[in-house]
Amino acid sequence: MSLWSRLFKRSMPAVTWESPVNWYSGSIDSIPAVQRCIHTIASDIARCPVTVTDGDGNHVEGATAVDLLSGQAWGDVLTGTDLRRWMVAETLTTGNAFAVVVVDTAGAPIALRPIATADVSMQQQTDGTIQWSYQGNPFDYGFVLHFKALPTPGNPYWGTSPLAAASTTLEGLASLEAVFKAVSATGALGKLAFSHPGALQPAVRDAMRTAFMAQHGSASTVGTPIFVGEGMKVEQLAQTMVSDLASARAAGAKEVASIFGIPSAMLDASDARTQPEIAQMYCNALLGWSASWMAEITSKLAAPGTRVALDFSPITQGDFRTAGRAYAQLLQVGALAPNDVRSRLGFAPWPGLDEPKPVISGVTDPTAAADAAAQEVDPDA
Repeated sequence: MSLWSRLFKRSMPAVTWESPVNWYSGSIDSIPAVQRCIHTIASDIARCPVTVTDGDGNHVEGATAVDLLSGQAWGDVLTGTDLRRWMVAETLTTGNAFAVVVVDTAGAPIALRPIATADVSMQQQTDGTIQWSYQGNPFDYGFVLHFKALPTPGNPYWGTSPLAAASTTLEGLASLEAVFKAVSATGALGKLAFSHPGALQPAVRDAMRTAFMAQHGSASTVGTPIFVGEGMKVEQLAQTMVSDLASARAAGAKEVASIFGIPSAMLDASDARTQPEIAQMYCNALLGWSASWMAEITSKLAAPGTRVALDFSPITQGDFRTAGRAYAQLLQVGALAPNDVRSRLGFAPWPGLDEPKPVISGVTDPTAAADAAAQEVDPDA
């Protein structure tokens, strides 16, 4: 008898979950802001260095997780950076992403092989146990990395795509992009009204409409002049259609950014905040997404007592000048060693610069101060 049965004294109905349940049914190809969000988040997660630390916060060198997620993940076919980028993009799009942990004869991880999300399903058995399957064949969940996006109500084992969670909004944005495309194809003429002082037969109106669209209904004919006669007048019904569409698309980009939880300035640079403020907000959003992913990697790839994390300093450190001033202050109070800074800036370590050495008044290392004082004394004086 399973633990579930012993606790609740009854069985549960079997429930099967498959990835298409939580997919967005529309096409994201027609919504540029969605593509930018997914590409931005996936690329930045992929480019951040992977770190492994022990219980005391010390960096662990030569960790398997770093080798697989930063080096070659799947032989010569896929690098760790490409794997991370694909898994994040797949997770944000479908709600879930999977990669098989390939092990050697000793059980040590040696490769990560991505598998199609659409081929994976999970079933909660009547006794409460979980059965995972790939193309209908059961597999050991302990040897598969599983990234999840948003939590699925009623099922903590399965992720929901943010696209599916905001499908109504995305359908409206897709319609907006279709209108923008149609208006652009006509040279941004918009809706026109032709008025004639006399009566026109339906066949004549149809012929005039067809002739006008042939001569002026495409972007290539935007410069062709319009000639009217017989007292006809031409009036544009929506004077601000183009500007209204542009404003609506900008508002749509902000809405998409909120769906993914990132600052809208990452899409259109319209936010009035400073670059460090935007970077910190964006970093906080990435931390929210990556927390469960790093926990999953830690549980499947890290040695006991160690933890896998991402170093977001490439995103938050800003431009070289700003980063230099910030690092100089951290060096002065001894928060970082010179080689720590050199590593973050992409420079090779320098001998003798591995230890922090505070240099400001009141915080200066007494040993360093004594050494400096001794060097200043002339023994022959």
